[in-house]
Amino acid sequence: MPVVTGIDVLGIQGYVFASNRLRDVLAASWMVDHVVKRDANSLLQWGMTDDRVLLAAGGNAIVELGNLDDARTWTRRYTRWLQDEAPGLEVAVVHRAYDGRSLAWGLKALAVDLARAKLERRPSAPQLGLSVTAACSVTGLPATALDRGELVSRRIARLREQTEQARERWQQFLPGPLDHAPGWTADFPDELDLMGRTRGETSLLGVVHVDGNGVGGAIKAWLDRCLAEEVGDERVRTEYREWSRAIDELGERVLHATIQRVASCIIEEENEHGEKRCVVRGTPYGLGFRLREDATSHASRRVLLPLRPILLGGDDLTFVCDGRIALDLAAAALREFEANQIPHLGQGGGERTLTACAGAALVKAHAPFHRSYALAESLCASGKRARQDVNRQRQADTGCWLDWHAGFTRPAEAVENLRRREYQDGNLTMRPYPLVPFDGREQSWAWLDRELLGPDHSNDGSFRGYREARDDAGKTHFVPNVWSGSRSRVKRLGSLVPDGSDAIQRQVEAWNAIEDGVKLPVRLAAGGFIGQRTPLLDAVELLDFHVRLEPDPSAADRAANAPAAEEAAR
Repeated sequence: MPVVTGIDVLGIQGYVFASNRLRDVLAASWMVDHVVKRDANSLLQWGMTDDRVLLAAGGNAIVELGNLDDARTWTRRYTRWLQDEAPGLEVAVVHRAYDGRSLAWGLKALAVDLARAKLERRPSAPQLGLSVTAACSVTGLPATALDRGELVSRRIARLREQTEQARERWQQFLPGPLDHAPGWTADFPDELDLMGRTRGETSLLGVVHVDGNGVGGAIKAWLDRCLAEEVGDERVRTEYREWSRAIDELGERVLHATIQRVASCIIEEENEHGEKRCVVRGTPYGLGFRLREDATSHASRRVLLPLRPILLGGDDLTFVCDGRIALDLAAAALREFEANQIPHLGQGGGERTLTACAGAALVKAHAPFHRSYALAESLCASGKRARQDVNRQRQADTGCWLDWHAGFTRPAEAVENLRRREYQDGNLTMRPYPLVPFDGREQSWAWLDRELLGPDHSNDGSFRGYREARDDAGKTHFVPNVWSGSRSRVKRLGSLVPDGSDAIQRQVEAWNAIEDGVKLPVRLAAGGFIGQRTPLLDAVELLDFHVRLEPDPSAADRAANAPAAEEAAR
C-alpha cells in the first residue's frame, strides 16, 4: 500500500531568531534548510532515494514510501537523527496511504492531515534543567557548554559548529566582478555594524520579508484539476517536482536580482586624501554611503555588501540590509518575482506568473531580531490583506504590494491598530502601496518613489527635485526646486497633515504669496489628500534616508542630482 509522508518544520521563526547575534541567526537558517534538503546527509538516508522525494523546500518535505511500516521505520530514524542534528527544532509528521486511489488524492488528503496534526499536537514541555542549572546567555535554556567564555545551550553550541557551512550556503549568490569598482570583490557581512552604517547619523536596519501570493491556492487548484482529469500518478509526480523546483529556482533568481542591484550601484571613489574606497550611489546622489572593507581577509580590495540574506525557501525570502536601501530592494525583489512563470499551476495546466507582497521593518540596528522579523512579517500580511480587498472589489489581480514602517510597534500590536493610533484611523497614510499603477490609479510605490521623492527636474512638486536655470552666460544648470531648496518648508508641510487638507491649502497659498511656483506634486488635490487619505506623510517620513538605487549615474546626472540632495540632507 503506497504511502506519502509529510514533514513540516514547526516554529521556524522562533528557532531562527532566538538569538540577536547575526551568526547564530544565519546558522539557524542554514539548519532549517539542511534538515529538509535533498542531500545524502539529510533526507536521502536510510534507503531514501531522490526520485521518491516530491518536495523539499521552505521547511517542508513530502516523500513516498512503499508501505506504512517502511514509512514509520524511516520516520523513526529521521526524527532521531533530527534530535541529534538540530536540538530544539520540532517537526510534525503524518502518513497518508492511498491504495486504490490516485497520488493526487493522497497529496490533497496529506495537506489536510498535516494541518490537523499541527492543530491537535500536544505541546512539548520537557524538563530541561533544575533550579541550580546555569542559563544560556542567548536562549535562557539550560547551559551545557562554554563558547569563548559564554555559557550556551546545546542548541546554540550545535549551531555555532555550523557557522562555516552556513556561510557557504550563500556564497553562490555573491556577485561577480563589480562593474564600477574594478579590482574589488564583494562578500556578505557577518555583523550588523558592518552593513553600511554611517557614523554620526541615525542608522536604521531594514528587515525585509517577501512572500508569494496565492501559492497555496494555486497548488490546490492544480490538485483539483489532476483529480478531475484523473491524471496518472507518474504524471502527477513529474509535474509536482517540476513546479516545486521552479518555485525554488524563482526564489533564487529573486535573491540574485536583489543582490545584483546593489552590486551594480557600487562605485570606486577617491577621497580628499587620495584613498580609494567603495560607496553605494543612487538618487539622491548625496544620500549614498560608504561601504566597509573586509578587515579579516588578507586579500586586498574586498568590500562588504550592505545586505545579508537570512531565509530562503521557495516563494519565501527574508533579508536584512542598510535601511536606506531597504524599500528599493524590496521593490526590486517584487519586480523580479512577477517576471517569471511557474509551470503547471496556470489555467488548464499552463504556466502561471506569481506575484508577491513585501513588508519592510526599518528599525534600529541592535533591536531584537525576533521583533524586527515579526514586524516585517505583519507588514507583508498587511499588504496581502489590502491586495485581497482591492482584488475583490475590482475582480482583477492588482499584482505586487509593498508596506513598511519605521520604528517599533508596541509588543503584540497589530499593524492596523498602530495605523489607527498614529495615523488617525489610517487616513494620514496610504500604505500599503501597490507596486505599480493599475486601472488608472496612479498612487503606487512607483509614483511615490519617482514623483513625490524624485529627484526629477520635470516635476516641480517633487520634494527632492530640482529645476533648470540659466546663468548670466546663458549656460543651463540645475538648482533645487521650491521644496528641496527649503527643508523647513517640507517639514512644515508634514506637520500640517494631521490638521487636514484645508490647513495644507491655506499654507500653500501663503507660501505662493511670498514666492511663486509653490505647488504640491501632480495628481494631488490642492489640499494634498486623495479622498480621505494622503501620501504626504509617507513621503516626508522617507525624505531623509530613502535611496533609489540606479547603476552609476553619469557625470551629468550627478551634477544635476547633487545640489538638491545635499540641500535636502542639510
